[in-house]
Amino acid sequence: ERLAQNHYICASAVAQYAALACFKPDTLAIYEARRAEYKARRDFFVSALRQLGFHIPVEPDGAFYVWADVSQLLSRVGAVDSGSFVQAVMQRAQLVLTPSQDFSPLMSQQGTPVHYVRFSTASSMADLQEAIARLRRLLG
Repeated sequence: ERLAQNHYICASAVAQYAALACFKPDTLAIYEARRAEYKARRDFFVSALRQLGFHIPVEPDGAFYVWADVSQLLSRVGAVDSGSFVQAVMQRAQLVLTPSQDFSPLMSQQGTPVHYVRFSTASSMADLQEAIARLRRLLG
């Protein structure tokens, strides 16, 4: 019971000190620099994907994932759904993305969600630029 009181009733002293450290000026400066970098990655990647023909219905706002509709691109790689699109991209461009079917069994039923993929922008800007270059070569 004593152990549970210290672990579950309130945040530990260590966690409380860590939380306070998050609001120090130097910590906030690190946060702002990282936030700006993730924004730059997102802005670059979303724009580049759109130029390649990916439809992005909602621009990410806080996540480092991009949800993209590939329905207009399926025939360019001989795919019929997001699963076969991902396979083609992995085999021919050596890039990994996630098909919509991996998120829910509902995604594999009839409807447009079967034509969506998810990209991560948590990589470096150089890696994202290389990914776009590979997609550009693949999609023509």
